[in-house]
Amino acid sequence: DKINTKCDSPNKEDDNKALSSSVNNRRAFLQSTGGILLATTTTMTGIPNPANAAATNAKGAAEYDMEYYLRDLLKGNKREGNLPASAPPPIPPPRTLSEPLLSLLLTDDFTTSSSSSSSSTCIPYRELLSITKKQNDASSIQESIENIRTKSKAAFASSQRVWNVEKVSDQYYFDVTSYALWKTAADTIPDYTQRDVFVRNIGRRIYKDAKSMGLITKDAVTKGSSIDGGTYGSLTGTVPAVMEVLNLFNDTQFCSSFRLGAEDKDAASSSLPPRTGYNVFDTYDDEDLMSGSSVNVLISIFNPATLGASLQITGEGSRFSPEFVGTTLAALWEEAGIYASYETYFVDPVYRPNPKDFFPDEQLLQFTLTKK
Repeated sequence: DKINTKCDSPNKEDDNKALSSSVNNRRAFLQSTGGILLATTTTMTGIPNPANAAATNAKGAAEYDMEYYLRDLLKGNKREGNLPASAPPPIPPPRTLSEPLLSLLLTDDFTTSSSSSSSSTCIPYRELLSITKKQNDASSIQESIENIRTKSKAAFASSQRVWNVEKVSDQYYFDVTSYALWKTAADTIPDYTQRDVFVRNIGRRIYKDAKSMGLITKDAVTKGSSIDGGTYGSLTGTVPAVMEVLNLFNDTQFCSSFRLGAEDKDAASSSLPPRTGYNVFDTYDDEDLMSGSSVNVLISIFNPATLGASLQITGEGSRFSPEFVGTTLAALWEEAGIYASYETYFVDPVYRPNPKDFFPDEQLLQFTLTKK
């Protein structure tokens, strides 16, 4: 008596036909159901008709997820995404950057300015010559900057950042010029440590020269104590000088506005003053710093004159992009015996569910401050 271990049906061919028919029926049912759901979602949201996109409310993540999975079930999703990028919002006309700060940052010919001595102009260019030891071959550096700027003009103009005059006092021409200078710096300074030195030296020179010119009058060390043989300023004591630096960049039209400290959306309903501006630090922060802990602070720079250049370089896969405000503040805190490191982020204030839509107008500097 043998036990039959096979489970094959005597009508195996008929079973296979029934199974195939069942699978096909289930697939047809899912496709028809998915089509109804997708049509319902499309009707509710007005997508994918681009003509109606502007008239509909923005969809949430759950709606996008449903569309993605149902579309994948029915006909598949494109690798590059199914929705095209939206048209960017209108770009405001260029601001006019003004002296006496402008010539410290950039000049039209990278050398002299009518309002400043030649030793205190176009600091990034001079620091580039210094760190690459090409003071005697400045023409090659200048030629490289001008070549990159010429080649990049069309790309910047196509992004609606069109300048009125080819002078660095024009916000958008300043933008493309800073892009060309930093691209040249990236080509001539491949070492990342040297790049950090280059950026920090720019801030030190801007801070030093601005103080010597009377543009910055507040001292970084307004309160101090002798610790381990060194004089350290308190964080609260540096705030007046920090505000003076930020106001200097704002008043000379480098940016449209700024915010010292994180945005506090609950400030109106709170009995405590917002931790922004002159109240960004308190005595607890001073105690944390002196005890060896780190203190974090956020600074927002809105519509900086280097925004287009920074976004372009970041899009090219590099984080070595033009930046003036953060490095100047780092030099200020350095004078107070505080080491400042920071990361740069870009913020779009509008929620845009399409991941291809990203139109930032804010450069967010996240500082980490420690006792030097």
